Amino acid sequence: MATSTRPMAVHAVPQAQKSAPRLNMFGATAHELRAGPRNPLFLMLRSGLDSEVDYALPRLVLASFEYSDKFLLENYIDSVSALCEWPERWLDQLEREHAYRELLRTGSDGDEFDRKALGAVPELTANPVVEARAIYSLQVLRNCSFVNQNARAIARTPFVNFVTRFFDLPLPFLLEIAARSPEAIQHLLLLIQQIATYLYVGPPIYKLLAGVLPNLATQTRDSAVLQLIIPTLITVFQVPTFPPPPDAFIQHMLYLLTLNPPPPLLAMVLDLLAALAPHAQYARAILSDPSIAAHLRQLAILLEHQAKTHEMAFEVSSKARGKNVYNPAAASHLSREAAMKRQRQREIDQPQMEVFGGPGVFREVGTAAPSLNPSIKKELFVLSEPKRSIAWMHETFVYSSKAQLLQVTFWHAYRDFFSNPATVEQLLSASEVIKNVQVAFPAAQAKLFTDENGERKFIISGLGFRQGSDGADRFACAWRDCASPTGPSNPGELLAHIQSAHLEPTPAACGWGSCQQAPVSVGHVLTHLPLLNPPNVPDSISVDPRTPSNVLFSPVITDKLSSYLPASQPLRISARVTPHDQHRQPSGVAFLAALVIRGLARNLIAEVAAARPGEVGLTDAERKEKKRHLAEERFGLPIPDTVLREEEEEEDAARGGEESGTDMGMAEMERARRAFHAVNDRLLEVVSDNVTGLGAYISDAFVV
Repeated sequence: MATSTRPMAVHAVPQAQKSAPRLNMFGATAHELRAGPRNPLFLMLRSGLDSEVDYALPRLVLASFEYSDKFLLENYIDSVSALCEWPERWLDQLEREHAYRELLRTGSDGDEFDRKALGAVPELTANPVVEARAIYSLQVLRNCSFVNQNARAIARTPFVNFVTRFFDLPLPFLLEIAARSPEAIQHLLLLIQQIATYLYVGPPIYKLLAGVLPNLATQTRDSAVLQLIIPTLITVFQVPTFPPPPDAFIQHMLYLLTLNPPPPLLAMVLDLLAALAPHAQYARAILSDPSIAAHLRQLAILLEHQAKTHEMAFEVSSKARGKNVYNPAAASHLSREAAMKRQRQREIDQPQMEVFGGPGVFREVGTAAPSLNPSIKKELFVLSEPKRSIAWMHETFVYSSKAQLLQVTFWHAYRDFFSNPATVEQLLSASEVIKNVQVAFPAAQAKLFTDENGERKFIISGLGFRQGSDGADRFACAWRDCASPTGPSNPGELLAHIQSAHLEPTPAACGWGSCQQAPVSVGHVLTHLPLLNPPNVPDSISVDPRTPSNVLFSPVITDKLSSYLPASQPLRISARVTPHDQHRQPSGVAFLAALVIRGLARNLIAEVAAARPGEVGLTDAERKEKKRHLAEERFGLPIPDTVLREEEEEEDAARGGEESGTDMGMAEMERARRAFHAVNDRLLEVVSDNVTGLGAYISDAFVV
């Protein structure tokens, strides 16, 4: 091939194209890409001439990328062998480098080698050009491997021999190569990933895929290398005939979950574990890990990965709407009840006053106006006169024969109370307010009074400030026929009053309100005492429209119908949403974590069922048949004979170990069951809150 005298970058260009120069100086022409045994680029690659190799390789890289669907290796005779030539030369350099290092480190007898004896050993020099051309060649193969036809061609002997020989290098040296030549290692790993399904399996491939790559994934700290190895292993370990990975590999994958890896790597690790978990031999390795409880907790946490809270509001159906009524326990209602109670007391006291010929009313009065409930104040502020002043007097004053109140004090109390921005109407004058006293309290009289010192005062007789307040009235004694119900201002004082006035001697039954509890004790009385700080309850509640009004005040709870939603209250549903596809099926990290949990749970259920005492008397044939049925239930399809045979061999070995005196199998099984029970609450939260369907995939975990 006389190519050395030909100018390397000179090509015959048609006259019509001379005005449109090529935009890419490394682009191959149609002539250079023609199929057949005399393809110029592959001929240059085999020539061994540096100028021609350096001309051909960049153009092959670009052509394999730009024309990936048309660039078929089978169209070029012996193309894979040609592309493997420079990677093999690079591998020769690496093998010499490793041998030279070993020679430096130790002598033939294992002792430290005398460096002076290396005078006869030539200095090792690595040619960087060889590595660069090897990377170009691997890049061409990588670009081609994305087409299935090319991947099948690459998976033949020349490239497989190179790969198995390359990964026969010691693991520490492979890790060093991955650090200093990451591009070449990544091309190789991606090539293995693409051609894995086309490889002819045998001992070298078993060693590579089930031994070297898992060990490399365990030892490397390069996330890019991990992300290229794991997809290959996902494919490999789904094939039942492949040997299991090294013992430390699965444990390392589990511990990776706790390191919060980047999302792509996290999804790949979970995808690998989801592929391993349904297989009994791999599930046993996970379930027997001493840290299985921690791993399950981490998997349960990942069920909420990228979860978002989604709230939905719905209008309440008319059939489910209730009617709003006053809440009997609300402060406003209790204040109204107290006002009605005072009105009844006022009606009782009025004919007892001396003005109407009665014996008089002798009640202790306060020195200042009581504090009213906010709901009562709100109602008073919006009333118009004279209703406003009369209603205020009913809430503030009481009859008392010996009481007398200065008219100026009365006026100041009125003025101070209604000097509020919420007051609607203007205040009355002092004389007008005092005239309304006899409307509110007919037995009271406004008059001129001369005291014993001869000082004349304008007073209102027979009227005094009500003692206490609406808040203090909550602690009034409700014991039937109590002689002095008022007075206590807190639960402690009320309890002391009940003990001294009603529990000595001990009554036959409780006398609080309508309670008939017997026997009565201090502990029972405590259930009646109001709280020091009353709870904030709504002023209205929603009830069934058919509920009679008197039922709300009944102490018998079972008399009440079921509650309904308020008419103005929309129905709000809060749910957790994890990633899902367009068909609303779960996906992503949360879904993969659910698949791992399901696979582990199903295998543990099968192991527990197989270890039940009822199987002690079964024959080997009956045990194997039952195992087949359990496996078919676990996989949901007929179990292959090869898989069943491997599981039986492992179980026979395990039973032999147990017969020799070890009890680790049962101990590990119980530990795994406790680990599942420990995450039950977390899984129940996912089932109840998640609306993307994850609950269907973890339901098996509740029957372990």
